[in-house]
Amino acid sequence: MDGTAVKSCTVFAVQANGREVTTIEGMEGEALHPLQEGFMEEHGLQCGFCTPGMIMSSKHLLDNNPDPTEEEIRYGISGNLCRCTGYQNIVKAVQYASNKLQESTTEGGE
Repeated sequence: MDGTAVKSCTVFAVQANGREVTTIEGMEGEALHPLQEGFMEEHGLQCGFCTPGMIMSSKHLLDNNPDPTEEEIRYGISGNLCRCTGYQNIVKAVQYASNKLQESTTEGGE
């Protein structure tokens, strides 16, 4: 909300009134976002229930820390519960996205 990651279960709808809210649907484009691609390639999802929260928390992390350590990734997704994956593949998915985003930055000359 307004560029800060929040958990929807802790925010009342009235608190979002007049604020900018980005959900996973806001990541749509012609190609998959590197996080979406990473979750697919690294098998970071199973039932899909936690996936939107994991991806949005991971996006906030990578927006603020493009090259996080495994520990930083685990901290960044903490509070999002997954009963299926054991988190290891989710961490791999975020590492995949981090690498992919860094490659595109390097290739883009930034």
